[in-house]
Amino acid sequence: MMNTKEIKKQIETIKAHSINEYRETIHLFRLLKKRAKSKEEKAFIQHQSVDILKISVVVSVGALPGGTIVVAFIEMVFRKFNKTILPTSFSDELKSRLNDDAKAKPLKD
Repeated sequence: MMNTKEIKKQIETIKAHSINEYRETIHLFRLLKKRAKSKEEKAFIQHQSVDILKISVVVSVGALPGGTIVVAFIEMVFRKFNKTILPTSFSDELKSRLNDDAKAKPLKD
């Protein structure tokens, strides 16, 4: 079970990632408005568009009765294929956490 400090830390992490996604989405709309021309801008637009699609799916499924369980199950299945349904702000944190966990666990012979 998580203690109060761990829960507060998780909430702060989620809040920070949500703010980051919001800023990236605003940046996306600005690039679309000015009709981005560079390869980096186009790559950012593509990447952020995928994030918006992921957020839309997660929120839509999560809004259904039992949706949070379905979202968690889908995420577990995707992780088996080294993929995620979470936006990149969240998935980058997840990847680093999974790598840290893998380093901490001793390997079986």
